[in-house]
Amino acid sequence: MKRVTLFVCLIAFVLASCSNKKSELKTINDLKKEVFDKSAKTFDGKKAEELINLYVAFAKDFPKDTNAVNFLFDAANLSVATNPKYAIELFDKLIAEYPNSKRVPDCMFYKGFTYDEKLKDAKHARECYNTYLQKYPNHTWAKDIPGLIEMLGKTPEQIGAELEAKQKKTEK
Repeated sequence: MKRVTLFVCLIAFVLASCSNKKSELKTINDLKKEVFDKSAKTFDGKKAEELINLYVAFAKDFPKDTNAVNFLFDAANLSVATNPKYAIELFDKLIAEYPNSKRVPDCMFYKGFTYDEKLKDAKHARECYNTYLQKYPNHTWAKDIPGLIEMLGKTPEQIGAELEAKQKKTEK
């Protein structure tokens, strides 16, 4: 009798878990459509924050689900626009919890980009970019990173002047 009761409880738990996952996925997909609605005239930061929280909650509730990594990555990328410091935390979380994910190199790159462009922290951006180059020398962004490192901490005017000077040298 105890085995039957235990089995029934286990089945009920599994069914409730599946139902909860489907419900969370539907909520995420519905809100994602609203946040990325091309007909909207303005970006709704509150809805974006809500979507970020749903992404993170799903990854916490279902860490082994194939969506977990993608949702953490999407949450981090969306956070770059709404809360760059939190984006860094989420990139770090994905790197730590899913070190073998194909998303890790992109997390390293976007982390450096976030430090550079959003947080104006050239030191940490340089560290991220250099780590990326050490770990992923043949990956997608590797050829672009030396140029990004060269521009760290420079104003648009300084960059423009340097590009102009280089162009004059090549014209000679």
